[in-house]
Amino acid sequence: MSDAAHVTEPVVTAPVLRFDSLAMPAEEGFGRWRDQMSPIFDISLSKDDLDSFRGSLQTYHLGGVLLGRCTTVTQTFHRTPQVITRSGIDHYLIQLQVKGGSCGTMGRREVDVRSGDVCILDLAQTVHTVDYNVDTLTLCLPREMLAPLVTAPDELHGLVLRSGSSIGSLLSAHIQALYRVAGQLSSREAMTVTKGAASFIAGCLGPTVNALDLVRPEMQASRMAEIKRYIDAHLGDPGFGAPQIAEAFGLSRPTLYRLFEPLGGVAAHILRRRLDRSLADLMAAHRSQRIADIAHRWGFRSEAAFSRAFRSAFGMTPSNARDTGQRLRQPVPDSTNVFKRWFHELAVL
Repeated sequence: MSDAAHVTEPVVTAPVLRFDSLAMPAEEGFGRWRDQMSPIFDISLSKDDLDSFRGSLQTYHLGGVLLGRCTTVTQTFHRTPQVITRSGIDHYLIQLQVKGGSCGTMGRREVDVRSGDVCILDLAQTVHTVDYNVDTLTLCLPREMLAPLVTAPDELHGLVLRSGSSIGSLLSAHIQALYRVAGQLSSREAMTVTKGAASFIAGCLGPTVNALDLVRPEMQASRMAEIKRYIDAHLGDPGFGAPQIAEAFGLSRPTLYRLFEPLGGVAAHILRRRLDRSLADLMAAHRSQRIADIAHRWGFRSEAAFSRAFRSAFGMTPSNARDTGQRLRQPVPDSTNVFKRWFHELAVL
């Protein structure tokens, strides 16, 4: 056998980013830290914590998924409608609290995350938390990878799996094992493993979400999901609303209203879905595409009504959102740090 037969191609492992502020003055380190985090959170901290700031990251890029460890001092994390619109990132964070904790609100839920817990964050929804003595392992998954595998994907935000629970222990062990081998995976292996991880995570979350009784006893989660799909299919009809839904599913108006009470009401849910679809179109739109056409496509009777609702929801005008989408699709300058570039890439995957 010739020598050529023994030649093997080198294994290309997943890219890794390491950042540590230890060698920087505290204020400079925090400035760079805050800049790196800006695609996902607005962050701040007290004067005392600023003087002693320290932050480190080690993050692996596993295709369309990021997996990383973050350690830092106590600080506040905000993901506002403005940050959501600016970032264009529509992913889930599966976060293991190795040490420290987090308390505040995620969407409609009040959260109190403790050491050893696993918490789910939906980056399409708001976050306002104080995180203390932070040491976390975080898996960032695309929505389309996880959402189809669970019955209530919009209700994952702020879900906390306690460290003492069997499901929490399973998910914690899985995230830690994945992080231990991440640096040894080839790019092809990384893609395969992360797809399997999404199925495993969905298997852990499914029973937990169903047990939350987020919808009323009159209807199972699968029935609620069917109604939501029906709503999504009729968003372009400006006259669409509760009467059509109630008739299509044989429900009384009071029963329908009770079902949607945890989501803010039927009308609020329809408006939110119309705005979400409009935002996605604006972020992908070329400047030549008329905002009025997007508004009419998703059931708004006038551009003025659409603009008012959009600004109220996202804190910016539709034209601002369209301009933001165009900037994100442009090549990121070489001087931009790698972590921010990775999150920009996630936004357009």
